Amino acid sequence: MNDDIRKDWQGANVSIPGKSDSYDAIMNGKRKTALQNLAQRYRWFSNMALLFLLMVPLNIMNLHLFPDLKGRMVIVIWFCSFFIISSVMDRWLYHGIRQIDVVTMPVAEVVEKALYYRKWHIRFIFILLPMALGCLGLLAYFIDDIYVRLGMLAGFLVGVGAGVSQLLNFLADYRAITSKS
Repeated sequence: MNDDIRKDWQGANVSIPGKSDSYDAIMNGKRKTALQNLAQRYRWFSNMALLFLLMVPLNIMNLHLFPDLKGRMVIVIWFCSFFIISSVMDRWLYHGIRQIDVVTMPVAEVVEKALYYRKWHIRFIFILLPMALGCLGLLAYFIDDIYVRLGMLAGFLVGVGAGVSQLLNFLADYRAITSKS
């Protein structure tokens, strides 16, 4: 009898492979949760906006494309405003998502906060989209080179595809956080 109890007790120390491997992978950074993916993606987008912000004045100073000083200044101000606002928005979302703590918060609060930041993500898209279209419009207005305009159109189409793909990734992570299963 004591031997049976001892064997059962020792058997209880064996970990369950599926759950523990996932938990260990998450804790060791080999696998990321949906919250970690969201936070990492927001931080990356915020940093990229800052990088593009630094590159804007260098690219706009091309005298061949922008001979008009007034046009260059308008474009620099518009693009810099866009990238600053974009970076600040993504950084705010990053910090908000990072504050969600699934260990200490009740599930309802985690879901509520995730839905809150998802709502603001969508709102920010509706703020930034007209600004991005305005940037393209300004470039098209001030640049009188058909090949550059065709390149802008191609870049716009690729950008729309990449943007929709990233939006679907964001929404999938939000769905993973807020789903009931």
